[in-house]
Amino acid sequence: MKVCFICFDFKKSNIRRQPWKYVYELSEGIVEKGFELTLISNGQGQNANVLDGIKIRYVRQLRSIFGESKEVLQVLTEENPDVVVMLLGMTSFLRFGFKIDKPVIGILTSPIYSMGEILRCLGLREIIRHFHHVSVHLLGAAIPKFIIRKWANRFEYIVVLSEENKRRLEKINISSKILLLPPGVDELYLKPPDKEDIERIRKEINPEGTPIIMYFTSPLTLRGTDTLVKAFAKVRKKIPSKLVFLSRLEHKELTREEQVLKKVARKEGMSDSIVFISKLLKPEEVKLYVCVADIVCLPFKIVISDVPISLLEAMALGKPVVSTNVNGIPDLLKGIIVEPNNPDELAKAIIKLLKDKELANKVGEEARLYIESYPRWRDVQEKFVSIIEEVLNK
Repeated sequence: MKVCFICFDFKKSNIRRQPWKYVYELSEGIVEKGFELTLISNGQGQNANVLDGIKIRYVRQLRSIFGESKEVLQVLTEENPDVVVMLLGMTSFLRFGFKIDKPVIGILTSPIYSMGEILRCLGLREIIRHFHHVSVHLLGAAIPKFIIRKWANRFEYIVVLSEENKRRLEKINISSKILLLPPGVDELYLKPPDKEDIERIRKEINPEGTPIIMYFTSPLTLRGTDTLVKAFAKVRKKIPSKLVFLSRLEHKELTREEQVLKKVARKEGMSDSIVFISKLLKPEEVKLYVCVADIVCLPFKIVISDVPISLLEAMALGKPVVSTNVNGIPDLLKGIIVEPNNPDELAKAIIKLLKDKELANKVGEEARLYIESYPRWRDVQEKFVSIIEEVLNK
């Protein structure tokens, strides 16, 4: 049996990030189950490539306003799959046609926002500054529900990653079957590093021995990194502590974002208490650094791609996590929830955990226990393959 998977920007440098991590794991599971898989993505060149056993065919363009591009339709004709899997954002429903004549499974990895939520969580200045990131969510929020219903019904199933997206699609009254299949947790994060290595890193980045508040992944301010710096200024006035950013600098824009954070830190007079570790770390290194933290803080203003895996990783390591009330995070997180873009509320939550070690330990232990029974990637792969098999047997 043959499967074609349509996904934008699929390349090796992206597969540790969402939504490509999700696509990569599903693709691995499809291949391991003996299906013949071809992944279609936009990128340079027209020749077939292989990544970890996944065959990839690149086209110049995946979609137009009329639906899938002629190039994609041509590849589908040549590959002649039994089923097509398509990565979706809300703008995927903004189309004038649906010309794929095979059974199609959609995977919605984009959060569903209202216009009011975006404005409330970000504010006009942030929207303007990051318009290239936010514009797709603004456009998605503006699509009439009847258009979403019309094209959603062309899919055999629509797979969603979060309870919140499932609830929101159900409110639109989509008759296509909506299936919840959250990302899995990586086994790597369930095995803590040696205590000696943890202590070595702790002394390197924090010789003063004060409590460590940590943020990891992209320094993009849409993720609330500037809110965290402002909140930390309030924390630092009451409790000696250090803020550590594991900044994943994947392109020049993120270097500029880190400079914004340093500027905020200087303005708040906190530069000497903030450490930036600005390099691409291997997963094992990320795990080691996160284990050093007393508190992990991931205060998203909005979530760009559904279900931040960083939350799962921090909980797996038994860390008390503070995050925000956006896009279904309260459904996922066993930790402390605050409102987005609110430095005062964020500071209060951090101070509470720093002052009450018993509470912090309890929050971290409950998070770890939750993740111990949480699905692994292998479980997610098997479930998705069973969805494909169900479609093929119809």
